[in-house]
Amino acid sequence: MSHAPSSPRRRLAAAAVLVVTALGLAAVAHAQQNRGAQQIKYRQAVYTVLGTQFGIMGAMAQGRAPWDAKAFATAADRAAFISTVAPDTFPPGSEAGAPTEAKPEIWKNQDEFGRMMRDLQDKTRALAAAAKGGDQNATKAALGAAGQTCKACHDKYKAD
Repeated sequence: MSHAPSSPRRRLAAAAVLVVTALGLAAVAHAQQNRGAQQIKYRQAVYTVLGTQFGIMGAMAQGRAPWDAKAFATAADRAAFISTVAPDTFPPGSEAGAPTEAKPEIWKNQDEFGRMMRDLQDKTRALAAAAKGGDQNATKAALGAAGQTCKACHDKYKAD
């Protein structure tokens, strides 16, 4: 027995396919949003660690905390390491999904943003090297240079 295309059975099957497809698409969208939210949280955690290291060093450099060359060098090493992780926290799809201060221009200007990330890595490596050298003035200068790379990127790519 054949069923005409407009039979109730065919319409029910077509509706079921549409519902299953819609649910599948909704699940994919939800998973992508969750992935975006997870990436944003990861990115924020990385920058919290980086900012904390700069806070430790900045307090010493500005005299708000006693100078401790070993603690400064440890913070500089941590900043240098975390700067190697930072670029990985901006994959495609992490523009949305949770509140973020990252501007959409990051994903539109990947070449420039990548250069800024490499500059951060170079400057934090130089900072770590200066901190190990023991010259407080050179260390403070290297901190200032590294801080300027942060500021340049924030000025262009971070929403206030």
